[in-house]
Amino acid sequence: MLKRLYMDIQSSREMLSQLKFCVFDLETTGGNQKTDNIIEIGLVRIENLIIVDKRNYLIKPDVKIPDFIQKLTTIREDDVKDAPHIEEVIHEILKFMDDCILVAHNVSFDVPFFNSVLQRLNLPTLSNRSMCTNLMTKYLIPNLLNTNLNFMSRIFEIGHKKAHRALDDAMAAAQLLQTYMNIFIEKGITKVNHLYYPRNKYELDRSHFKKEDFSIQEILDRISRPQCAYLFTLKGPKGIILSSIPCTPSDNIKAQRQIAFIKQQLAKDNWEMASVRLFGNFTEALMHFTGIYPRIETHHRGEIVQFLTELHCQKSELSKKGKNLSEAELIAWSDQYVGDFLITTHLVPDQMIVVPILAFSPKNLLIFRYPGHQKKLLQFMNSRSDKLISMKNKTLLMQGPLREFYFDYLEQCLQTNQSGVILFKKSAPQKDPDSFFEQLNEFLAKNPNAHRYPKQYI
Repeated sequence: MLKRLYMDIQSSREMLSQLKFCVFDLETTGGNQKTDNIIEIGLVRIENLIIVDKRNYLIKPDVKIPDFIQKLTTIREDDVKDAPHIEEVIHEILKFMDDCILVAHNVSFDVPFFNSVLQRLNLPTLSNRSMCTNLMTKYLIPNLLNTNLNFMSRIFEIGHKKAHRALDDAMAAAQLLQTYMNIFIEKGITKVNHLYYPRNKYELDRSHFKKEDFSIQEILDRISRPQCAYLFTLKGPKGIILSSIPCTPSDNIKAQRQIAFIKQQLAKDNWEMASVRLFGNFTEALMHFTGIYPRIETHHRGEIVQFLTELHCQKSELSKKGKNLSEAELIAWSDQYVGDFLITTHLVPDQMIVVPILAFSPKNLLIFRYPGHQKKLLQFMNSRSDKLISMKNKTLLMQGPLREFYFDYLEQCLQTNQSGVILFKKSAPQKDPDSFFEQLNEFLAKNPNAHRYPKQYI
């Protein structure tokens, strides 16, 4: 098996090594292709997966550089007064681009704008294939709310000294492209077309293991690596979900028992595909587990919930209430004693998750950036609060043993500061937002996002 994986990696590397890329970035006087001009262009050439050359051109525009552009780019009128006009360097630029695949972090702007310049000069427009590292980012890293080059450079630890300077931006995008190329190689890319639209095959928060390709021990070795929570799922013929279990990080003391349980599932089930999806903490993994729980084969549900209960909590008064109360009574009881919302950290840095406690499901969550999305967070909670009050969410998504476990787990969250979860009533942010955000800041100080995702991934 290892020999086959090695051959797949070598084949992918060979395929990508044969491609030539020109990563470029434009700084312009504005976004209007008809009236605005290029004031700087940076180009970086990649061959055999390494950077082999780079160029930078300051260009004298035919129009004045607006003040906000000067402030944004630090390019002043004095900087370009002795620079060449675009027609003096355009052929040199085109020669550098050659027949390379053109790459930019926002290719839908850069290529059309460059083509508009070529049209003004009565030159043929670009016929090169093009790729967008911004679009690749969105495919490879789901639920990422910020995909700008500055943020991606930070989380991948790419040196990006001067944002909105053409060569620095092009160099950062080139290094981001190299990072993605290495990921494609590790994941065994087979078709060049997959570069342009990676789809979900190469998502960094999940891995898939075909039974025919991996031994049980190889799978166990791989799922022992994550330093964050994850959801392990087994699928049978036609994608039928045979089993699934939310798991704590591999360095957790519970990890050994989790691995033993998963080993049992792998040994006895007629599975075809095993998958691992990473999450920020156990609560988020549990939320996604509740979403697929009804699709798990019936005879497996009981043993999974029993194992989760034995591993994570003890039977409690909360679970009894969760079992015995009607929907309306449970809503009233939760509002009085537990709260209405749950917030936890997300896998992605600077992102968090909020979800109604009684509608605990991926369908009802909000992923938000903090502190940037404070207003969005308040709007979401106010909206969901109104629905709770009007009883529109009166039908709980969880039933039976899963509900009992969920309320057991809530009790653990209430009693310990190690759950990475904050519970609160809907009235808290409505009555005193400042106090609410102060509590949230205190929570984050005690529960920082320690995951180096996506730099570190499965």
